[in-house]
Amino acid sequence: MDYEDGMTVFYDPVSKTVILVFRGVTTILKGPFESARSGVSAGEDLCTKLGWRSNRPDVDADFSQT
Repeated sequence: MDYEDGMTVFYDPVSKTVILVFRGVTTILKGPFESARSGVSAGEDLCTKLGWRSNRPDVDADFSQT
């Protein structure tokens, strides 16, 4: 999946927080997130709510009609 230019999602394993930069705004998600995967996923979910669209196909898409 592609991030927008300047978009960063960083998991800090010491504090178990996520730092994200999205469209010039820095946000800290306090968590705690027990893994990098869960933390990055939470950060990407927030970016999606704020308008980011990755290049991945929608998981609910019906590909049977080709």
